[in-house]
Amino acid sequence: MINTYIPYFKKNDQNILIQCLKTNFVSTAGPLVKKFQDNFSKKYNFKYSVAVNSGTSALHLGLKAIGVNNGDTVILPSYTFAATANAVIYNNANPWFFDCDENFNLPIDKIEKILKSKTYFKNKNLILRKNKSIVRAIMPVSTFGKKLEFDKLMRFSEKYNLKILFDTAACHDPKIFNFKKNIKMNFCFSFNGNKTLTTGAGGIFASNSKKITKRVKMLANVGKRVNKYDYEAVGFNYKMTNVQASLGLSQLDNLKNILLIKKKIFQNYKEKLKSLKNIKCFFDPRNQNWVFVLIVNSNKKFKSIQKLFHKAKIQLDFFWKPLHLQNPYKKFMCENLGFTEFIWKKVIILPSHPGLKKNDQKKIIKILKNIYD
Repeated sequence: MINTYIPYFKKNDQNILIQCLKTNFVSTAGPLVKKFQDNFSKKYNFKYSVAVNSGTSALHLGLKAIGVNNGDTVILPSYTFAATANAVIYNNANPWFFDCDENFNLPIDKIEKILKSKTYFKNKNLILRKNKSIVRAIMPVSTFGKKLEFDKLMRFSEKYNLKILFDTAACHDPKIFNFKKNIKMNFCFSFNGNKTLTTGAGGIFASNSKKITKRVKMLANVGKRVNKYDYEAVGFNYKMTNVQASLGLSQLDNLKNILLIKKKIFQNYKEKLKSLKNIKCFFDPRNQNWVFVLIVNSNKKFKSIQKLFHKAKIQLDFFWKPLHLQNPYKKFMCENLGFTEFIWKKVIILPSHPGLKKNDQKKIIKILKNIYD
C-alpha cells in the first residue's frame, strides 16, 4: 500500500527514544519536555511555548487563556478539522462558521460586511444583535499547512477588538514564523503521526506573551501553582510526556531535511501535473509543506481516480467535510458558505510524505495522466 502519510524516522529518532527509556523518565516528569519547549521556541522564533498532549488541547487552553468565556462567540472557518470548533465548544462558547476564499483563507472583506449588519459595539465589545453574545475571538486555520495572511488578520482583529488564536496545527516550516518577538500572537501546533514533525501524539502552544503562556502552562498542569498540591484553577491533565518530547527533539534536528525532501516531492508533482486539464495543483513551494492537494473539477474523473488508485493500492484521502453540514455543529450560526460547499468534494490529498519512493510517485503521476491527458 502506498500510504498518504507515514511518519519519517531516522536512526537518531530511535536512539533518543532508547536513551529516554533508560532514564526511567517516561511520564510527564523529566528534563526533556522543557528542552523540547526551549528548542521549539528558538527554532520557530517564539519567546515561550508549552508542550501538551495534542493540538486539540493546545487550542482548548489557548482559547481559555486569551479570555474566551461562557456564551461568547468565536469566528472560524467551517472548512477545518473538528478540533478547531470543538475547542470553542469545550470553553462553553459558540462557533460562528464562515466561508473560505479560493486560497482557503477567511475572506476578511466579506466578514467585515457581515459584522457591520449583524453586530454592534458596546463597552468596546463586539455584540451579536441576534442573541447579545460577545464576539470574543477569531480562529484562522492554516489549511493544508499553508501560510496565513498574518498581518491582515491582526489588523482585522485589532479593528474589531477580537482576540486571535492561530490554528497552525500542520504549519511546520519555521520560516513562516519570522516575526518580531514583541508581536503578541498566539499559535497552536499539532504533532500527530500524520504531521511533518511528529511526537506520535502531542501539540504545543506558542506565544510571545508571558502572561498568556503562564496561564496555559498552569491549566495544562491540572491547574497547579508552583507547589505540588497548590491549585489556582480547575485545570486539565494535558501535559506532554518525556518520551514524546525526546522524539520531538530528534524530529526538530531532522526538520530541515524533512522539509527539503517534501519540497522536492511537491515540486515534482506540480511540474508533472501542471499541464493536465480539469485538475488543479494547490501548492505554493514558499508557504506550504504538509500535504499535496489536488482540486478535481470533474465528478466522473473523480470516480475514475478512486477506482484506479484502489486497484493500484494507493491510499486516496479526501479532506474535511465542512463542519456546518455535520450534526454536532448544525445548531451553530453560519453564513453564506457557497465556496466551501462547492469545493470540499473536489479536494483530494496525494501521498507526499518524506518516505515516498520515486517509483511510487511515478506510478501515481502515470495514473493521473492516463485519466486527464
